[in-house]
Amino acid sequence: MDASEILKRYEAGETQFKGVSLRNVNLMGADLIDVNLKEADLQAANLMMAYLSRVKFGRSNLANAKLCGANLNQADLSGANLRDADLHGATLQGANLAKANLALANLLDANLIDTDMRNINLSGACLRGACMRGANLRYERRNYEPVNLRGADLRGADLRGVNLSGADLTRANLAGANMKEANLRAANLTQAKISDAKLEDASLIEANLTEANFVGAFLKNARLERANLSDADLTAVDMCGALLVDAKLAKANLHRADLNNANLMRANVTRSNLSEANLEGANLMYVYFTRTDLQGANLSNANLTNAEMSTANLLDANLQGATMPDGEVQS
Repeated sequence: MDASEILKRYEAGETQFKGVSLRNVNLMGADLIDVNLKEADLQAANLMMAYLSRVKFGRSNLANAKLCGANLNQADLSGANLRDADLHGATLQGANLAKANLALANLLDANLIDTDMRNINLSGACLRGACMRGANLRYERRNYEPVNLRGADLRGADLRGVNLSGADLTRANLAGANMKEANLRAANLTQAKISDAKLEDASLIEANLTEANFVGAFLKNARLERANLSDADLTAVDMCGALLVDAKLAKANLHRADLNNANLMRANVTRSNLSEANLEGANLMYVYFTRTDLQGANLSNANLTNAEMSTANLLDANLQGATMPDGEVQS
């Protein structure tokens, strides 16, 4: 079937085109609203600026397809193959992308508000500047695998309030992304780039953040209980009021980090760099400061009850009003 035939049949009122072959077809700017293209072969098709809202693309082949600026609002793309597809500036609001393959796809500035993205494969995809507010990426152990965003480019993406619990974001680039109030519980962010990202009030409980780059990120009031931040770069991060109970921060770089009133009870900061960090009023009870660099750090009014500090470097540290490991308050 070619472009002229499908358009002619659509104009005549036909909408059922399940399983048709439309490889390399040019349907740029076409109006195909509500069409059924389930299991169709649209590999390398040109659908730029096309009107495809509510189209059924379930299990169709759209690999290498050009969908720049296309309107795919409420379209069903569940299980579809969109590998290496170009969706730059496309709008997919309310679309179903569950179990779709978008590996290496270009979703630059795409509208993904309220989309169903459970068990989606976005490894190596570009989502720079994309808006994913209200998107469903929830990991449902019984029915879906975790979302695959390994190596994805999410620079500047809008992920406010998005549920990415259990997602694989290994080596993903989230620099400058807005993840306020996002749920990243148990997510894998190993070696991810999260510099200058906004993570205020986000949940990173039990997340793997090993070797992640958080330089300049905002983590005010974030929840990081039992998170693994070993070898992470947290230089100059804002972690005021953050919850880091039982967190692993061994060998992490927290130089000049702001941990004012943060709760690090029982955290492991062995060999970490906390030089010139602000820990004023922080809860540091039972923290392991083995060979930790606290040179020039502000520990005023901090609670260090039962903390292990025998090998910590406290040169020029401010301990005024701090409760020391033995319970004595520094004057």
